[in-house]
Amino acid sequence: MDPVTHAAAGLLLSQVLPGPSRAWSALAGLAFAFLPDIDYFLVYGDRLAFIRHHRGFTHSLMALALFALLGAGLGRALGGPPWFRPIFFLALAVLASHLLLDLATSYGTKILFPFSRKRFSLDWLFIIDPFLTGLLLAGAVAALVPATWARPAGAFCLTAAGGYVLLCGLYHRQALNLACQVFRQPAAATVAALPQPFSCRRWQLIAANNGEVQQSFVLLPYLAFLGVGPSWEEPLPLRLPVNPGGRVPPVAYRSPLEMQVQVWSGLPAPDLAGQPQTREILAEYLKFARFPLLRRLKPQGDGALLEWLDLRFSVPGRDFPFVLQLQLDAEGRVLKWLIGRGTGRGR
Repeated sequence: MDPVTHAAAGLLLSQVLPGPSRAWSALAGLAFAFLPDIDYFLVYGDRLAFIRHHRGFTHSLMALALFALLGAGLGRALGGPPWFRPIFFLALAVLASHLLLDLATSYGTKILFPFSRKRFSLDWLFIIDPFLTGLLLAGAVAALVPATWARPAGAFCLTAAGGYVLLCGLYHRQALNLACQVFRQPAAATVAALPQPFSCRRWQLIAANNGEVQQSFVLLPYLAFLGVGPSWEEPLPLRLPVNPGGRVPPVAYRSPLEMQVQVWSGLPAPDLAGQPQTREILAEYLKFARFPLLRRLKPQGDGALLEWLDLRFSVPGRDFPFVLQLQLDAEGRVLKWLIGRGTGRGR
């Protein structure tokens, strides 16, 4: 999730849970809310290191316990033994909220690091969700007011935010069921329902198999989270050709009965067996990408320009983020590479 949402969650939890004082609790809540994202500064050094390590150790359960103990120890040093227990439990709550909010997105979080380097994601929330952020901010502001109703109001907003996240999870379950029925993929295929911005009813349905990615953008009925709605047993939707430009085609979100499927066909990858640096960069990117696609292979001088997308981050009418570009010489060695929106930091 975005920093504002994490900050709001940290402030709200700091005021509804017991703490040393309102001011110190608020400061601690903000510090713990931002602490796991210290790995974000990797982006200023190496984009490859960023996609390799962001949401790694600092977002793991092991780090949660370690950070909570270190924070409680610092609290004891500042305020004496009475501060240790409340700061410890506040740290656990705020850090856990950070991990859960990130886990609910589609980016992927190595929550079991170092025992597993697998990225886990619930695919419930888009990376920026103004409705969730608004609930948490309203609760934080209410809880900071010096009045008897402040904490109950904050607790109500916190409960409402939790209910909203669960509602998104119920919609996701129905969207994923729809994706499995529409695409009718074999067991080896990858199928997902990924959240879209500004509504918990908007979803990207996506499936990949044998170098082809199928994609559709749907708007679920209001009662879909209860399993109520039109039958999903419909004929396969119309397949549309896709213009392989730098943006996601500006298609509309359609009801399940009016769905249209876009089909992306990837280009065959060149043989890079003799170039370890090129293979390392590509391997790290493909480990990060859930729905990778080689979109462009363009001769350039004596070499070539290769460009990969991760269709997981598709939003209609928006630029593709996390695009990998490799500029190679005639032997397949890397002359230049970057990860961004086609322009950005590279090496």
